Amino acid sequence: MQIKIEGKSKLNKPLIIVDKFDRGTVTLIDEARITQEMAKESLNLIQTQDGLWSNRWGRDHYGTAIPGESIIDGAEEYVVDSTHREIIAIGGTTGKIYRSQNDGVTWTECTGVTLTPGLTPFFMQINSILFITNGTDNMVQYNGTTTLATYASLSAPGTVTPTRNVLTAGSYTMYYQVTALNAVGETTASAEASITVNKIRDNWAATETISLAWNAVVGATRYQIYWADESGHEAYIDSVTTNSYIDDASMQQNPYVIVPNDNTTTAPKFRQMELSGNRIWGTGDITNPYRVHYSGVGTFIAYFSEWYGGGWVDLDKGGRETPIAVKHYRNGKGDSAATVLCNNPEGEGTIWQITLESVTVGATSFTIPIPVKVVGSIGTITPLGVVKVGNGLMFPNKQGVFTLSNAPQLLNVLATQEKSQLIRPSYRGMNQALIANVCGIYHDAKVFYSCAVGTENDTTFIFDYERKNWNWSWNFGAKQWFKSTDTSGKTHLLYIPPTGGQIVEVSESFNTDFGDPIKTSYISGLMAFDKDTTTFAKVKEAIITIGRLKGIILVEVLGIEAKRGFSTVGSKQVSDSSSSIMFVESIFGSYRFSHRDGAPKTFAQANVKKRIRVGKKLNKVQLHISSANAGTEFTILDYQFTGSIIPTSLPSSWK
Repeated sequence: MQIKIEGKSKLNKPLIIVDKFDRGTVTLIDEARITQEMAKESLNLIQTQDGLWSNRWGRDHYGTAIPGESIIDGAEEYVVDSTHREIIAIGGTTGKIYRSQNDGVTWTECTGVTLTPGLTPFFMQINSILFITNGTDNMVQYNGTTTLATYASLSAPGTVTPTRNVLTAGSYTMYYQVTALNAVGETTASAEASITVNKIRDNWAATETISLAWNAVVGATRYQIYWADESGHEAYIDSVTTNSYIDDASMQQNPYVIVPNDNTTTAPKFRQMELSGNRIWGTGDITNPYRVHYSGVGTFIAYFSEWYGGGWVDLDKGGRETPIAVKHYRNGKGDSAATVLCNNPEGEGTIWQITLESVTVGATSFTIPIPVKVVGSIGTITPLGVVKVGNGLMFPNKQGVFTLSNAPQLLNVLATQEKSQLIRPSYRGMNQALIANVCGIYHDAKVFYSCAVGTENDTTFIFDYERKNWNWSWNFGAKQWFKSTDTSGKTHLLYIPPTGGQIVEVSESFNTDFGDPIKTSYISGLMAFDKDTTTFAKVKEAIITIGRLKGIILVEVLGIEAKRGFSTVGSKQVSDSSSSIMFVESIFGSYRFSHRDGAPKTFAQANVKKRIRVGKKLNKVQLHISSANAGTEFTILDYQFTGSIIPTSLPSSWK
């Protein structure tokens, strides 16, 4: 609120009173134009209560360092049951996988699988299995034991030998190929085998058949038979569990199911995963960059073969957009749909939604994916940056941070909107080459994003979902955020640091960073005393109210003087006012007030008011509050400037 004092009012009257800060940080607008509810700078601060600025949460190591690992590639919580949790971590030095069953205090190596170090891992738990992918190595399964499982690749069937039964050689050629299946996928096909017969297949009699035989494939559960009457055009006709087959012409060719191009018996090598429609969906297939994979359902949820209800679809194949992340969301009508966020060379991309339809051809039923592009949408560049927030999705790209939600006042329409306008210069000042590494998490009604201003993720900025504003920024960054609930039931906000072999916790219970001071800085806008920005005022003092102050802060008043221009016109160190309040617990006469012996307890004063003398004639005024001492805690409750507006000729420097 701004109060204009008309005429020759007395000194020590409020000229400016600031008691609301709920617009957050604004870097888009010049500091001389932002309103009093906005902060020009909020380094290492967080908004609390009804939007008041307080010192940010501190940091400390969570558990112990992982032995032999100087860096961690990623980690995730594994839920054992309703009361037990574990942390699974991937070592960035060795690629080994570790688990901790006691909140990170001790680490045990899991055997059987080693991943390629230096790759970002992705995690998803379903059916008591934690799936781990990185786009390069085979998908890993952790099931609560120290022995890891992965999908074993099958070899394609060898030479297929066809034999005529009753039929004789003739002018018609039959072509066959065979593939092998396991619980995950299908191999590529055997070499094409051919044999001539004297009749077309549709005219074979009951006793006229062709027998096929091939060597058994170790680990195969079934074999798929493909046939054609033209070389290179084989399509599916039947499936068997043994390494032989008799083609009696009773099974019709399914032209929609042709010989696969890839061996999927090790599961697709994608990166980011999501559970949608009780299926696992995956994007980030390095070999097939346009591809989105999906699994079967129910007991086949870990199977990606089309013969178990799984499959894949290429979005905009050969085009400019590649799938980056898939999330379970809804279409404009509210129906569930796998929602795929894509990227393009400009870092904007678009969004697709995929639904599945069941189709039956002959005796075979299979699933057909139906992809639809969301008109006018904008996508993402970072798989770890897509965060579910309230009723929508929030995600970054090179242009800013956007949301996907229902378009206001439009029925059955989804739309993307930018949310980062007010911090756009700061956002676009990050390292553009590393935007794909931005990662985020939703916690305590806030979205925490980490990004790289330098050469690694070194900055964290926050979207306050309750107040719909931004806080730029905190002076550390994460390369992955996650949460874990300890054995006592307390949930911890954790992150993987860019370097170091130890997980870090961020908590409002900490007021230092690993024991070191957290340097904070609040800078208000450059505030005028009147809508007429040429007005000068004789500012007598600034009065600031600080809540629950612990430690020391520095308050500086800056302003534009007629002769000196912009300068510091007043400052003061403010320290906490505490008192010892408690009955003495030792013997007092013949009475004791407690059964314990101890020193009096110290309580911080609820709020501290301090006056900073100014005594300057100013055109505009600005407040700067900072701290640099370990353990400092404070909340800015309000501040005001007092004095009187006075007639002043324009400074000569303005002419």
